[in-house]
Amino acid sequence: MRVYKFLNVEFGMKNLREKRLKISTLDDLNDPFELLPYEMRKRSLRRNFRSLARKFARICGILCFSSDWKDPVIWAHYADKHKGLCLGFEVPRSLGEKVEYAKRRLKIPEDRVFSSTQLFFTKYVNWFYEKEVRCVRPLASSKKVGKLYFMDFGKELKLVEVIAGARCKIAESELRNAIKPLKGVKLTKARAGFRRFEVVENQRGFQLTAAR
Repeated sequence: MRVYKFLNVEFGMKNLREKRLKISTLDDLNDPFELLPYEMRKRSLRRNFRSLARKFARICGILCFSSDWKDPVIWAHYADKHKGLCLGFEVPRSLGEKVEYAKRRLKIPEDRVFSSTQLFFTKYVNWFYEKEVRCVRPLASSKKVGKLYFMDFGKELKLVEVIAGARCKIAESELRNAIKPLKGVKLTKARAGFRRFEVVENQRGFQLTAAR
């Protein structure tokens, strides 16, 4: 499964040099409805779910990706207004799962059996533009550096492509040095499309960037 991670230049280049991605904890995420997809009118239910969310935050982390790199809004929001990078990875289908988008909060199941898939992979429909794919990772088996957790590039997180944003000033040579010693990684320079509101590959490559 091909997935894409959008980053500003500083963290994008740091991840390439260190060959790893930061795993987000629940507190890192930008949606206050994380793990809270159900209607919760009762105070006791809200209290129980918040307790459950805190428990998951202690034991699980999430890698957030998109299934597409061509939406200009994602570049604007997550890659420093098109000045950043997008890293393309191949991950096993068993590792990543697409987020489901809902117009309304879900009804509480009558049997009170809650689906972990609904908990982790349900978001409000207005987030749909992200086309999000999530990988839930146990923190206990992740690499910890200080207070942060990481997943190294490898068979389960194989870097296959690096896309420089339309306004990114990183030269191709800098990217090639950053990804060493990895082989077979495609380098792409992006531009605004001429026919649609989408980001596309610049067939002229990095030559304009190099000329600055």
